[in-house]
Amino acid sequence: MTNSTKLEIGSGNRPTPGYLHSDINNFDHVEIVCNAWEIRLQSDSLTEVIAMGVVEHLTFPQVKRTFENVRRMLTRDGRFIFDVPDLLVWSEYLYNVLRDRPCPFSKEHVLATIYGWQRWEGDEHKSGWTKESLARKLRECGFSTIMDGEEEFRTRPELWRRRLGRAEDAHIRIVATK
Repeated sequence: MTNSTKLEIGSGNRPTPGYLHSDINNFDHVEIVCNAWEIRLQSDSLTEVIAMGVVEHLTFPQVKRTFENVRRMLTRDGRFIFDVPDLLVWSEYLYNVLRDRPCPFSKEHVLATIYGWQRWEGDEHKSGWTKESLARKLRECGFSTIMDGEEEFRTRPELWRRRLGRAEDAHIRIVATK
């Protein structure tokens, strides 16, 4: 196992270089195979945790346990960086696409963003989030600072994902600090 002070939760089969990788599936390059809330790295040992398109795959109780576990593993001023689909925007897309109104995505794409693409076990969405509900849950789990992560994602190539380049592919980007 690497000595990295950075962890990627839900790295799947496209791990981000420079991070220790965890996933529920035993993909190549995944060093820790377990649920995010079960990761047992040392407390106060990580400077950064990323979770790209992961949180929506967890139930609300699992999100709470995951946020608490991430906070436990982070050093003081350590950062948790992640993104989720913006439920307010995607709900509007669903409303429009079901009524044959203009929408930037097909009905199948909208449904898959809300419910998950369901290509493998764990690829379904189990929770939906707004900026306010995320901020509330992060504060409840002890994070001190919660910021819009738009600039962070834009300026760090390792965080870049194709969906982030399409404004209509609405995602909430968060940087939460312990």
